[in-house]
Amino acid sequence: MKTVLLNLVVWMLVVCCASVSAQLLPDNKNLNSQSVTRWMQTNRDIAPIVQLVDSMNTTEAELKVFEALPPAEQDKKINAVLKSNNLLGSANQITQKHGWKSVGEYMRLSTKLGNAIAAYFLFGDLGKVTEEQAQQLKEKADPAVLAVPKSDIEFIKKNEKVLQKYIQAYGAGR
Repeated sequence: MKTVLLNLVVWMLVVCCASVSAQLLPDNKNLNSQSVTRWMQTNRDIAPIVQLVDSMNTTEAELKVFEALPPAEQDKKINAVLKSNNLLGSANQITQKHGWKSVGEYMRLSTKLGNAIAAYFLFGDLGKVTEEQAQQLKEKADPAVLAVPKSDIEFIKKNEKVLQKYIQAYGAGR
């Protein structure tokens, strides 16, 4: 009887701990201070992995096809490339260490952040040029940058100094 009760208590603790940790898993789909801080902490560790994944699409057309895939399909392709290069285990360790569900999730947030930064500068520059020049800039801009939600641009505006310091330090190797 004591063994059954002990097993039941242990099982309940495992279930409770699993549900608590699932609730604490960060939101890595949206730009917020927590997701961007996590992104900053991950960059150095994951850089070689990202370089390999970036090399899997050698043309603009291949990249567009890849980006059009649902996240689960992107993750499958990324995992296949990592597995074939014996890096899947290392990649999983890095993503788990920093709270990402996958390398693809990290890369999707990176793209979202990069597009938001580009949109912030583009729309900031549009206020400093003539209407004709603004139209030319919009025509040359990546559609993904033009589609960035205002909330993401506002996030960049509010966090510009922090991002700027990070980017400068990263570029300097710190």
